[in-house]
Amino acid sequence: MDLVKYLKKRSEIVDKKIEELIPEDFDPQVLSDSTRHLIKAGGKRLRPVLALVSCEAVGGKEENAVEAAAALELLHTFTLIHDDIMDRDKYRRGVKTVHQTWDESTAIVAGDALFAKVFEAVVENAINQDLSADLVAELVDTVSKTSFEICQGQALDMEFEERRTVSESEYMSMINRKTGALFEASTKVGALLGGGDREEVEALAKYGRLAGVAFQIHDDILEISGDQETVGKPMGSDIREGKCTLIITHALTTVKDKDKESLLGVWGNEETTKEDIKKAIKILRESGSIDFAASKARDLVKKAKSKLEIIPDSEAREFLIELADFSIEREL
Repeated sequence: MDLVKYLKKRSEIVDKKIEELIPEDFDPQVLSDSTRHLIKAGGKRLRPVLALVSCEAVGGKEENAVEAAAALELLHTFTLIHDDIMDRDKYRRGVKTVHQTWDESTAIVAGDALFAKVFEAVVENAINQDLSADLVAELVDTVSKTSFEICQGQALDMEFEERRTVSESEYMSMINRKTGALFEASTKVGALLGGGDREEVEALAKYGRLAGVAFQIHDDILEISGDQETVGKPMGSDIREGKCTLIITHALTTVKDKDKESLLGVWGNEETTKEDIKKAIKILRESGSIDFAASKARDLVKKAKSKLEIIPDSEAREFLIELADFSIEREL
């Protein structure tokens, strides 16, 4: 299967629906421009594509879930805009962040507007597909609970920035909420709209969460091993900003003496030089912390794929298997 071509085809379907939900010229123009800023900058559209493919995997058609799929991408974009404000990030997807392009107040309103559009899109899906009241209630319940879980994850992430030690279990709890929850919602919503039975819905939901956490761990590896052009922000940004990653949590419990002092000296230090960052990355490599994180991601992907055993063979199921592998093999 040509994974990139498959992704692109379904991404275009989602983008067309997003264009309808967030047009170029709604009033005021600054809100239109700021809400569309990161959407226009690109992105992989993994979450909405997962919704469409999960719908097909249980026997549905992609048109059964297109509005909800777009809603999930809008929810993701909302979290990115607000996260960038809290993390003081200057770049996202190779462009200036929303608050850097405009200001923090505009970015907050842009994020809020996208969050409002999430539920508009879900309702539109319900109307277009003439869904039962029970199914609509479960969809709204899933999206709202996921939104709250993401907030819990972000709150933990911010708390960890103020601490010098974070355990692996604490990190996994945080990332399950901040990242895993939305991937789970994507596959669950798709399965619900495709008419999957309860066993299929639960299996796809578990697949989504496991694959999503693996995806994030690999993202953290790329942030250290990739270059600015590939990742979309300066190398080592997570180290400079004091972000908690599985790589860092492992290293701080593994390295000793001078190496630990060096890591703690650059972690969360915005004045850190490029040379200091390079030295820190060398320590992370030599300590085995990057390899440890990569191994964890592989284990999660293996578990994710095992959840698909009850899903009937189809092109959609094959895509889900290949996408799980792609999530930890990609270079972007």
